[in-house]
Amino acid sequence: MSLKRFLKPHRGMRDYLPKDLYERRIVEGAIRELFKLYGYEEVETPTVEYYELLAAKVGEETRRTMYVFKDLAGRTLALRPEGTVPIVRLVASKLRTAPKPIRLGYIWDFYRYDEPQRGRFRRFYQGGFELLGSPKLEADMEILSISIELMKRLKLGKFQVKLSDVGVLRGLMSSWGVDENLQNRVLSLADKKDYEGAIRELKATNLDEASISKIAKLFKLKGLNYKSIIAEAKGIVGSCEDSVKSLENLEIILDNIKEVYPEPEYLLDLGFARGLEYYTGMIFEVFIEELDIALIGGGRYDKLVELYGGEPTPAVGCAAGVDRLVLAMEINNVVPSPPPVKRVYLYILDGVALSYGFKISAELRAHGIPVEVEVMDRSLSKGLSTAGKKNYPYALILGSKEAEAGLVSLKDMSTGIQETLTFKEALNRIKSSFNAT
Repeated sequence: MSLKRFLKPHRGMRDYLPKDLYERRIVEGAIRELFKLYGYEEVETPTVEYYELLAAKVGEETRRTMYVFKDLAGRTLALRPEGTVPIVRLVASKLRTAPKPIRLGYIWDFYRYDEPQRGRFRRFYQGGFELLGSPKLEADMEILSISIELMKRLKLGKFQVKLSDVGVLRGLMSSWGVDENLQNRVLSLADKKDYEGAIRELKATNLDEASISKIAKLFKLKGLNYKSIIAEAKGIVGSCEDSVKSLENLEIILDNIKEVYPEPEYLLDLGFARGLEYYTGMIFEVFIEELDIALIGGGRYDKLVELYGGEPTPAVGCAAGVDRLVLAMEINNVVPSPPPVKRVYLYILDGVALSYGFKISAELRAHGIPVEVEVMDRSLSKGLSTAGKKNYPYALILGSKEAEAGLVSLKDMSTGIQETLTFKEALNRIKSSFNAT
């Protein structure tokens, strides 16, 4: 059987070549810098989890797209589709007694059987920030500020933050006796912008037209003037205390975050919902104009740790799409150029003991100098030509006469000048050049 047809990665997955990884590491480096600056400790969990654990609260759409399989013992497992549930599992088990708040960060790969398109893969990377233990708006603001700081650090200057609070809609529906499963269906349809479908779900219940009309009006409320939208929404929700409280929280968050970060455009959209069922409060997503997919998203999930057997633990978090942020940087032409190559090409001529050549390479590496030893049995001229094409700044040539005298030949690849030096002289020359660049 020919294996040639299997040489391409599975649809929706990709190979990362050196250039791709260089770009990905820029985003991951910015995320890890924010871990340090905000006090988030990085953790890692298995890529594979029990299906029941992952499926409990991730939402119907995510459940539908999960990679699910049985192991040899017949247990139903799945590849993780998102990062919050594994973090909650940690907090509900190994970190039960950890002092609050708990700040955890991660950069993991995830899997969803979505239809591949621009910026959407079936295997993708996200960097997450999870703040557990605080019900305060300060925690919501911290997660928002992290998201905005990440965009600024990646020089994605013009972007929009879209916000809502699921408590506005859930508060109303709960006050009317709408059960949680139906609330989830309504919000799932709203997440897909199928507002007509969401209204149809509500009409199939015993709700009166006046109540359904309130939901329909809230779905349409969105804009940049959040003060007027919140005032109008308060008129719609009336005396529903939970909904009013959610609107007041949004107003406080927006008032304060705009004082600190006036640059982004803040869009309040009360018809906005995220597909994950565990959200209980503020939710948000971050966009740039050139892409219609969220680059960063998150929100508050106050009941999830308790659902998994932990203590009642309010929490809020966000996840940044690493691949999507790379795409946004490419679109905005803000990907930094790779640093200059700092590597020495080492050629050991016939007659020179290999041990001598490898001692030289080991000592160079001990001083932090990358070395590529010739291993292809090419002629010296071909080897130097290849090193030149790779932009290596220096070649070190070891001949038998030089080796006997403890000398080496150092060639500056940019000028073509070759000198015979002591190894210490060559080492200092290389170190000085590399440090200067």
